[in-house]
Amino acid sequence: MDREYSISLIALLKGIVYDYQKETWENLLRYEPDVKKYFQPIGLELFLDKSEGYAFMRQKEWGEDEFPLPRLTEKRQLNFQTSLLCIVLRKFLLEHDAQGGAVRSIINEQEIISRTKVFLPNTNDEARQQEKIITTINRVVEIGFLRKLEDQEKNYEIHRIIKGFVNADVIDETLKRLRNYAEEKQVTD
Repeated sequence: MDREYSISLIALLKGIVYDYQKETWENLLRYEPDVKKYFQPIGLELFLDKSEGYAFMRQKEWGEDEFPLPRLTEKRQLNFQTSLLCIVLRKFLLEHDAQGGAVRSIINEQEIISRTKVFLPNTNDEARQQEKIITTINRVVEIGFLRKLEDQEKNYEIHRIIKGFVNADVIDETLKRLRNYAEEKQVTD
């Protein structure tokens, strides 16, 4: 087995591969058919978006006439704060793309906080709420949807992989429900 091929397999098993990981990305593109063939017997599929520049492994969806294998990866349910932040970031990415902005989508910490607070009930302890949002930002960085940039402005790059997990069709309706929830919560408190 070729070393570059093995490195591609290992990188995918570890998580998301991005096009800025030049050597690994080029190897993945070169060995794409072999990678798909390698993971197929254990029920994993390669999800590769060349135009957006990311790839990851996901569990195969089984048809009714197929005999499903046990799940290799567990689906993780995100808590409310993390789900909300992912939806807010996805909406920002949609707006950014609609304006015909740069390929990279950059947002600063304060803007993330401001955009997220709109969907949370008002609180007397603003500092605590802000800390919770910052903790959630760090969680989203761990998941791989955001990358903290090495600058003084506390900027983050939204990874386009979020498009593969947060469907654009449900964003507006979900945010509307969350805003209504926050307003109702405000009235009852």
